[in-house]
Amino acid sequence: MSVEPITSPVRVPAAQRAQKVSESLSEAARRLRFATGGRSPVPTTHRARRNRQIARLVTWLGFLAFVAVPTLASTLYFGLIASDQYVAEARFAVRSGAMAGLDALSSLTGIPSIQVIQDTQVVTNYIESRALVELLAEKADLRGRYSVPEADFYARLNPDKPIERIVKYWNSMSHVAIEMPGGIVVLTVRAFRPDDAVALANAVVDASEQLVNDMNDRARRDAVADAERELQLAAGRLSQARAALEVARNQEGIIDAPTEAKKTDALISALRAQQLEFEQQYAVARKSVSDDAPQMRNLRARIDATARQVEKLQAELTTRPRGDTAGPVLTSSMTRLSALELERQIAQTQYTNAAAALERARLASLSKQIYLTSFVRPAAAEEARYPRRALNISVTLGAGLLAWVSFLGLANVARARIGR
Repeated sequence: MSVEPITSPVRVPAAQRAQKVSESLSEAARRLRFATGGRSPVPTTHRARRNRQIARLVTWLGFLAFVAVPTLASTLYFGLIASDQYVAEARFAVRSGAMAGLDALSSLTGIPSIQVIQDTQVVTNYIESRALVELLAEKADLRGRYSVPEADFYARLNPDKPIERIVKYWNSMSHVAIEMPGGIVVLTVRAFRPDDAVALANAVVDASEQLVNDMNDRARRDAVADAERELQLAAGRLSQARAALEVARNQEGIIDAPTEAKKTDALISALRAQQLEFEQQYAVARKSVSDDAPQMRNLRARIDATARQVEKLQAELTTRPRGDTAGPVLTSSMTRLSALELERQIAQTQYTNAAAALERARLASLSKQIYLTSFVRPAAAEEARYPRRALNISVTLGAGLLAWVSFLGLANVARARIGR
């Protein structure tokens, strides 16, 4: 076995070792770069810069669309174009002519009665109705007053529009409200001229008063007609009751059954008293005179005759004589005539009440049941109240900012979902 000689290691200079380390590090960096897919930071930086530019563009476009343009348009319109609008105000109340007592709710709260509230609501609904608009168009030139040259193109009424659009336009230029608890109606009318606002407000008040008068007339006519109809029915019932009572009296042969009964009772009582007197005389004479004496026979005959008369009168009250099937019985006659008399009295009372109700209705028709009291008449305004330029511009700006912020929030959410 041979033994190889041990050689000593070759010494490498320091400069050469440093060069080799540098080459190794460069190779490792190259390999690491190729291992990551060959992506470089240059494209990544470019894409981020492009996304930031798009976001900035969307932000400014949203600001222009939601804030700048609407605010500028609102400023131009309300600051330079919008026409002045003058307001005329009227205040009135609907009152009842009847002096009725307060109900429980009215006494506690001071709120008017339900009937007054209903009448007030009828008037306020009429002010907003098509019927009033047609009346104003006919008598107050509503179309012409809202299409004057002073009105701007946006606020001006087109007189050729259908009546439904004109009703909607009227409700936008007028406002009616009820102030509680007094039930006062507050009417405001806007127009482009002070005189036009006053004329239209006066026309509305006059039309409302005419409506109340028509309601009064209708109520009066209905009340009188109802009272007359009730009187006619009561008169017919009274006539029938009187005719039936007259027929019954003729059939019974008795005018007044209770009076006849009282007369019969009085006669029976008198006969019984006379019979009792005869029996006493007979008993006294019998002590001294025999029964066969002419005096005694005469008293007996009187007693028997009186007893037969009493029996006959009592039979007339309850039963018919024998063989007389058609003869009247006083008790049945009394029952029949009393019922008919009661019917006549009821009909008479009903007729009297109906006549009194008709008279009351006629007296009530001479006064108003409800009426309209206008205590604040419309007056010409010296200064325009509308449009509220600063307020409208501020509202437009605030609404635009709110919409813009909401748009930015939605855009950020959408971008975050797309970038996942």
